[in-house]
Amino acid sequence: MTEKGFRVLVPDQIGFGKSTKPEQYQYSFHALAVNTRNLLKSIGVEKAIVLGHSMGGMLATRFALMYPDATEKLILENPIGLEDYKTLATYQTIDQAYQSELQGSAEKIKAYQLKFYYDNKWKPEYDRWFNLLAGWTLHKDYPVIAYNAALTSDIIFNQPVVYEFKNIKTPTLLIIGTRDRTAIGKDRAPEYLQPTMGQYQVLGKKTQQQIPGSKLVELEGVGHLPHIEVFEKFKSAVLDFVEIENK
Repeated sequence: MTEKGFRVLVPDQIGFGKSTKPEQYQYSFHALAVNTRNLLKSIGVEKAIVLGHSMGGMLATRFALMYPDATEKLILENPIGLEDYKTLATYQTIDQAYQSELQGSAEKIKAYQLKFYYDNKWKPEYDRWFNLLAGWTLHKDYPVIAYNAALTSDIIFNQPVVYEFKNIKTPTLLIIGTRDRTAIGKDRAPEYLQPTMGQYQVLGKKTQQQIPGSKLVELEGVGHLPHIEVFEKFKSAVLDFVEIENK
């Protein structure tokens, strides 16, 4: 992107990456959007192309809805929240989610990614991304990290954006790996519903119809992480969208 003349910012949201993991914080997509807007303003950026992946797609959607004048274009890559999970699965309290997060381990994380991200086909280049998450479980402050993870998973469940896609005014690109089956709370949903959740080959098309004037790029046989699994195809989709729109 920088070679094409773009300035690229990749912030860690509070509670994620190398940002603060507070022991107490009222998480919401609105608050994270405000933080992001304030960050941009602090460095003199009044308008940006916003790209969000997975949970970041929910945040990017909220940002575009709150700050349409500051959002030049919106790119959603395999965003979660394309369906309302709380209508499909039973609720998990924050304490329950925290206890579940405390059980995290390198073995469990790799098993999950292998099954749900990479179609049971692991490649050595995936290790660097896996090691980031696995390393957290070994840190002395992992209980604080786990509690933050519980808080952020709660906002995914309780603050859906699916009903507001129709209100997006920003030029939008959806990049959808059609093999993805990610669905929050799937393990807490009735067995007969579980196979119907996270059907991205259907959800991508449905979402594209809801967002006025949006463009859909489907990547057949690709899972939740197109930017890792098929980077060149992901890059081409992004560049085509931003360069054509900029001409």
